[in-house]
Amino acid sequence: MNRALITGGTGFVGKHLVPFLQQRGSQVAVLAQACCVDVANVNWYEADIRDEQAVRSAVRDFKPAHIYHLAAISAVDFSWNNPRLTYEVNVFGTLNVIQAAINLPTPVRILNVSTAQVYAPSSLALTETSSLNPENPYAASKAMAEFLRVQFRKSSKGGVITARSFNHTGPGQSTDFVLSSMAKQFAEIEAGLRDPKLVMGNIHVKRDFTDVRDVVEAYALLLEKGEVNESYNVCSGRARSIEELIREFESLTGIQVEIQTDPNRQRIGENDFVCGSLEKIKATTGWEPKIPLRSTLHDVLSYWRTVVRENNARSACRESDESVHAFHLQAK
Repeated sequence: MNRALITGGTGFVGKHLVPFLQQRGSQVAVLAQACCVDVANVNWYEADIRDEQAVRSAVRDFKPAHIYHLAAISAVDFSWNNPRLTYEVNVFGTLNVIQAAINLPTPVRILNVSTAQVYAPSSLALTETSSLNPENPYAASKAMAEFLRVQFRKSSKGGVITARSFNHTGPGQSTDFVLSSMAKQFAEIEAGLRDPKLVMGNIHVKRDFTDVRDVVEAYALLLEKGEVNESYNVCSGRARSIEELIREFESLTGIQVEIQTDPNRQRIGENDFVCGSLEKIKATTGWEPKIPLRSTLHDVLSYWRTVVRENNARSACRESDESVHAFHLQAK
């Protein structure tokens, strides 16, 4: 049985990765700041990734064969406002994981999850040999973390494989990310909670989107078959404009929306086009995305329909309870 440790395993991707690995027969452990005991058959380690001793203790105790390093600050706006914390988590947190793994008596393979934002802008599909030029603290910290694989150079055991992930989405993603935000707004419009207006940033940019359920499979295959010290794009190989995806949501819901531009949702210097090449990961592991983007959008929309419906029901219950309480007070 493969023993897999996931840092940041309570986040969006981690919540999909844990059951995926369990279904493949892995014994899973999660290291996170706040642990969730609702998931069965998972070893939990509550620790801050910046705490070198806590990370080392967890790795030494569980003795993983594979480490999926997901723990990170990944919000660009947050990284601009909190650069020091971003570097502490994303760079020194990664160093803590690597150092802990090196000190184990058996070889450990680490998947370091990086980002497509390390690349320089390009009008062509990005390959792993494309130029790097991170343009925000988040991307810069991820680029720095990639070079920490040098720590394994003096060791014959294990090593680091880098996944440069492009945009990915799916059920359970927060509204800090564009497709989840859009899906929630459409669900609220359907429920009569808002006018048929969509608040958006720049809808003309084109991005490469992959379903998170395909992404976690890519991560597992990279740890099994990827080459140490190599980087691999995790992407669909196709760029779609945000405007095009709005039309997809309109088709799924039967609702036509007015698009309202919010300057606060637009980023200065944002790249117009980002698309990746998946040739290298496909050649190495055989992986390519299986889930059509329209199916992904349908599932994200279904998720938010459920959340909105449940929130409405709870709100109605609270209002009912308050009305009964007020009636009793008047009766007295």
